[in-house]
Amino acid sequence: MRLAGKTVLITGGRRLGAKLAILLAQRGANLAFSYHTSPDGMQSVVEECRLAGVQAESFRADLRNPEEADLLVQNTIARFGSLSVLINLTSVYTRTPLDTLEPKDYYEAIASNLSAPYFTAIAAARAMRQQPIENGLQGKIIHFTDWAVDRPYRFFLPYLVAKGGLVTLTKALAVELAPTITVNAIAPGTVEPAAAASEQKLERIRRSSALHRIGSADDVNQAVLYLLEGTDFVTGEVFRVDGGRFLGATTGDV
Repeated sequence: MRLAGKTVLITGGRRLGAKLAILLAQRGANLAFSYHTSPDGMQSVVEECRLAGVQAESFRADLRNPEEADLLVQNTIARFGSLSVLINLTSVYTRTPLDTLEPKDYYEAIASNLSAPYFTAIAAARAMRQQPIENGLQGKIIHFTDWAVDRPYRFFLPYLVAKGGLVTLTKALAVELAPTITVNAIAPGTVEPAAAASEQKLERIRRSSALHRIGSADDVNQAVLYLLEGTDFVTGEVFRVDGGRFLGATTGDV
């Protein structure tokens, strides 16, 4: 797929998503964004994408609600005329030690990390299937899961359960939508760590990774670009971009 002139919808993931959006705008894609409660910072990304010579717009949506997920897709198509790519970055990462777990922790993790991308992917897929087939494709969907679903660490049980469900969604949806819509997932390690992260924690992450370093947003975004423009022959795959942390990590606290 060539991105020039195509419409890409990115949900959530403000830090990583902003850099990804600018990269895709530079490739000629028009960008739609969703935000839930706060548009802070979103407008600056919209404006930077427009400076690249493409169209860009943001929309408020609570994607945990299937009706709002449907409306987001409808608004995107009404604004841009079509939808070629959905990138589901929306996620909530909350520490939940077992001793203090409550049912709401589970429900909130599932709603934000699995239900929201599920509803959005279904809405986007249905819209894509109404579009003409171009070079064998009607669209592409990329989810963001987590490297640790295959090697869990402690204190994030509901989060990891939800992200594991997202892996299954990726594979099952790839079967449902073949052969004209590809569905893949990216499973990042620690990239763009929060400013509040201690140096001690960052060093522990480095030591647990085979490459002994922390990645950048560009490391992840280049993998996204490969799935979009580099190949049309991959679907149902989960790409770990974790510096080999999956290889080097040991079971224990993150």
